[in-house]
Amino acid sequence: METRQRCLLIGNSRWHWADRDSDGVWRYTHSQPMPQALDSGAPLTAWAGVGPVRHRSLLRNDRRLDLDQIPLRDVPPWLGIDRALAGWGAWRQSGQTGAVMAVDAGTVLSLTRVTGDGRFDGGWLSAGLRLQLQAMARGTEALTEPRDTVADVWHAARFPRDTGDAMHRGVLESLLGLIVSAQAQDPVPLWLCGGDAPSLLPALLDRGIEVSHAPDLVMQSMVAVVS
Repeated sequence: METRQRCLLIGNSRWHWADRDSDGVWRYTHSQPMPQALDSGAPLTAWAGVGPVRHRSLLRNDRRLDLDQIPLRDVPPWLGIDRALAGWGAWRQSGQTGAVMAVDAGTVLSLTRVTGDGRFDGGWLSAGLRLQLQAMARGTEALTEPRDTVADVWHAARFPRDTGDAMHRGVLESLLGLIVSAQAQDPVPLWLCGGDAPSLLPALLDRGIEVSHAPDLVMQSMVAVVS
């Protein structure tokens, strides 16, 4: 019988889990911060955090996955561990035969380029969907942050009349534009993950951009490292 295992990545706004059940199958879930979950279920095999961790007292330091354990070459010490996992995972899953670009559409939209021989090769960073909406709401008198995302923004009005819809469309167009520009400058295989990936994927495909959508790319990479 396989031993149950659990991995956790503490992100900027969500917690990301990987659980291996007794049948040996890994399952991936994403949640709001849940410190109470650290006291239930299987003990953590490994954990990592993208920044300072509030609930450090509940986490064993000897189970923390550090940046130097990610088998990505030429990694600078300031790189976020989530970017390292996404970049290395995209390169690994693509067959390790050429350069790739990992796009993680989370709290921050990160584009991370990895060379054909598995070296970190820079990238771009931008505020993600929710951060951009929050910035508009906080930086203006008239705008408020929309409560819900547009259900089908790419098939709605191209130039929405509703303010909330216009904010969503504008932000998604700005994020899409970064990805399209990166592909124009460097048309390497594109790997897309992150909570906002489903909102960007249809528009990328409509524009003829080939993309591998890997929703659990970062956690799959974490599992591969600790396994």
